[in-house]
Amino acid sequence: MKPTRTIALAACAAALIAAPSAYAHQTATSNGVAVTVHVAPDDEPQAGQPAAVNVLGARRKGYKFSFKTCGCRLKITDSSGATLLNRAVRAKRTNFTFPRTGAYEITVSGRVKRGSRSRKFNARFAYRAS
Repeated sequence: MKPTRTIALAACAAALIAAPSAYAHQTATSNGVAVTVHVAPDDEPQAGQPAAVNVLGARRKGYKFSFKTCGCRLKITDSSGATLLNRAVRAKRTNFTFPRTGAYEITVSGRVKRGSRSRKFNARFAYRAS
């Protein structure tokens, strides 16, 4: 390998290692659609404290995502499978307080469109409130 390529790869690796967790997002793919979610603060919600669940978008090449047309739903369940939230989402941010310390599943469902065609998605994310 050339020395400049080795240096560039080392610099990229160092940057990834040093990246702060505050910018962490989770992306899951469902039916060919990549959906990205971020829970503030820092993807580490605190039990009993308000958190913001941000649906940052859904992507599939050639398809468009819009909260107005996606028919999006946000569902949050605890580790026992009990549904704590299940509602339509019409904006990027939904406030939610995780009631207890433990594992939670966040599910985002909806569709992306290309002309009159649409592709449905149902993406699941695992989070832990501490």
